[in-house]
Amino acid sequence: MKQLLRLKNAAILTLILLAAAWNSSTANPGNPHQQAIYSARDKVLPALVHIQPVITDFRTGKMVKQSVVGSGVIVHPDGYVVTNYHVAGKAERIICTLYDKEQVKAALVGGDPLTDIAIIKLNLNEYKGKLTVASFGNSDSIQVGQYVMAMGSPLALSRSISCGVISTTDRYFSGDVQLPSGEKTGIYNNWIQTDAAINPGNSGGPLVDLNGRIIGINSRATMFANNIGFAIPINIVKQVFHDILNRGRVIRSWVGVQCQELQNLEGWFGTGINEGVLVASIDPQSPAEAAGLLAGDVILKMDGRSVSARFAEELPVFYKMIADYPVGDTIAMTVMRGEKTFVVPVVTHELGDILGEDLECKEWGITIKSITKQMAVDNQLEDTLGVYVSGVKRVGAASDGGLRRGDVIRGINERPVDTFQEFYQQYTALTAEKAGRVLLTVRRSGSTKFILIKAEDIAREEPGSEE
Repeated sequence: MKQLLRLKNAAILTLILLAAAWNSSTANPGNPHQQAIYSARDKVLPALVHIQPVITDFRTGKMVKQSVVGSGVIVHPDGYVVTNYHVAGKAERIICTLYDKEQVKAALVGGDPLTDIAIIKLNLNEYKGKLTVASFGNSDSIQVGQYVMAMGSPLALSRSISCGVISTTDRYFSGDVQLPSGEKTGIYNNWIQTDAAINPGNSGGPLVDLNGRIIGINSRATMFANNIGFAIPINIVKQVFHDILNRGRVIRSWVGVQCQELQNLEGWFGTGINEGVLVASIDPQSPAEAAGLLAGDVILKMDGRSVSARFAEELPVFYKMIADYPVGDTIAMTVMRGEKTFVVPVVTHELGDILGEDLECKEWGITIKSITKQMAVDNQLEDTLGVYVSGVKRVGAASDGGLRRGDVIRGINERPVDTFQEFYQQYTALTAEKAGRVLLTVRRSGSTKFILIKAEDIAREEPGSEE
C-alpha cells in the first residue's frame, strides 16, 4: 500500500514538473512557437476595433433601438472595417474604439446577411492617429490542427486574444441557421471550427494564423458547448467585401432549386456514390420551374462541370456555383430523371433584396416587412404577395384580434394588398381618418382568415413599455 502511495506521489510530482517545464518553455522569449504568436499578435491586434452600434429591432411588434457590442478589424487604409452583419448590419449609429483607445464614429457601408458580413467605414476626419491595416490570408489553404488566434471583445472586454487550433475546415449546420437578428445565413458557406474561445462580443473579430493573416471572421458560438467557436472563411469575406465596395451590394444569381444530400439515397435515384445533386423541391414561379425541373431530379453537371453533394456539407458549394453566375446567363444543366438523362437550359435571375423593408404600425401594434423571394422560400410562403407580419405586441388591438407573427396580410377592408406600397397607402389613409374598425385578410399555413382590429383598443399600450 505504501509503495502504491509512493508511486502515486511520484507520478503527481512528475506531472507538476512537466507542467512547469511547459510553462517555462512557452514563456521563454526564445521559444519559436511563442515568438510566432507574439509576431502575429503585433500585426493584427492594433487593427482590432471594438464596435458599439445602436441597432433597430422590429420583432416585438414595435421598433426598438438597442445598443450592442461586437468586434471588427481594419482591412483598408481608408478606414474600412469588416465585422458581422448581426453586429452592425442594422446599425443607425456606430461608435468604434480603436487600439489606442480613441473613439471614432463610423457609418454602415453595406451588409450581407447570407454570409453574416457587414462593412463599416471609420470617420477618419475625427482621428489623428495612425491606422494599422490587417492583411487577408487564404482560407483555402488552412489545415486541421493549425494554430490560430481569435481576437475581439468577448463579453465587451476589448482587445482580447484566445489561442487554439482549427478543429475542422468545413463545418456544416443542418437545418435553418439564423442570425440573432432573425435572418437566415450560411447558405453559401461552411464554417471554420476552432477551439480558440469565441464568446458573445467576439463576433466580427478576426481569426488569425501564426503569420498574422486573417483567415476568418468570428461569427458564432454554440450554446452548451465548451471551447467551440466558428468563423466565416476569409475567401468568402473577401468576395463580399469587394462586391460591397465596388457595387454597393452583393449580387447573386438564383434559379429556385432546393437540394439535399444524396447520402443513403444513391441507389434509389440511380446515381453513383459521388454523382449529382438531388433536387428536393422547386420554388414557385422560379426559373427552375419555368425550365421544367422537378423534385427528384438529379443534377449531374452544370455547363459540363460535374457537381456532387453526397454529403450535406457539399451543398453550400453547389449553391454558390449558381450564385456566382452572371444574372441572365443560361446554365446548361445535365439532369437525370429516372433512367433518362437530358440537358435543361435554366436562365438565372437575380436573387434580389434579401431583406424586406420594415414598417412599424404603432396604431395597430404590429410591425410588418415587404416579402422578398428569399423570405418566401425561408418561411414557406406561397408567393411574395402581401406583407409579412414580423412582430405583434403582446397587448394591443392586433394581438386581441388574433393576429400572429408570421401571418401574411393580403387585404385590408376587403381591398387587396399585393405590395408593401399598397399596404402603406391603405394603412396611412385609415389611420389618418381614424377608422373605427379594420378588417384584415390574412394567409396563415395555407388557409385564409379574417381578423378584425377594433379602433377603441388601438391606443392601449403594453404595461411598462416605452416607445
